[in-house]
Amino acid sequence: MSDNLEDKIKKVSKDLIGLIEKQLEEYHALLGIAIGTHGGTFIASNFKKQIKMKDHEIAAANSSILFLSSKLLKNSLNQDISYDLITGKLRIILSIITNNITLIAFLNRELAELEGVNKYISKLKEFALKISAIVETSEIIKEEVFVGLKRAIPNALVTAIITKDGLPVKVQSTMAEPMLSALLAAFYKLSGVILENSDLEYSIIGGENGSIIVHELDETRVLCVAVPESDEKKLGAYIAEIKTILDKDLTRK
Repeated sequence: MSDNLEDKIKKVSKDLIGLIEKQLEEYHALLGIAIGTHGGTFIASNFKKQIKMKDHEIAAANSSILFLSSKLLKNSLNQDISYDLITGKLRIILSIITNNITLIAFLNRELAELEGVNKYISKLKEFALKISAIVETSEIIKEEVFVGLKRAIPNALVTAIITKDGLPVKVQSTMAEPMLSALLAAFYKLSGVILENSDLEYSIIGGENGSIIVHELDETRVLCVAVPESDEKKLGAYIAEIKTILDKDLTRK
């Protein structure tokens, strides 16, 4: 029996946590590092001190900010994103995206600026590429939920993963991603209100020649698949495909 996504992540996570720990020991300004997929699935993390956000929340938020930053940079300067840097009074948060993973690093601002922020950007970009290569060989990406949806429903007109707050995590659509994400989040929340928040699982928006399936992914994320189909039996088959993919996902354990 082949390993599902959860098994594959567990196998590689231990090694990644060890590699992250070495980075934390070597670079004093580093407070913690978390790794996720482009679709916001958590892979591994290590922090010097516990933080308020949960691992899957960090992964989803980081994928979302990198997605939005990438779109902004591409649309305004026609450039591909290299990193995203957020500076607060006490912390610096550095987000990096590679072909396979997203990485977010939390730094002590005072220490990072003393040693040089550019040093940390350079070192962590190198580290992200190293982690990306490890993840690529682990086949985690092949089982990632967004990739699984694209493979299972190749005729989908829209495939999207968003946060429940309405931020795009990973979207393939002709509609502007922020608008699509905001509409989906509003629809999802209103569906829950009408259902009186009684374990909302999925909703279908049906048209004459097409339908939109909005399905809960986990505590943080919602997915959307639009298909050129209105037949109830075929829609049932699509929902069954989605459930099969989600059952394999780490966040459904």
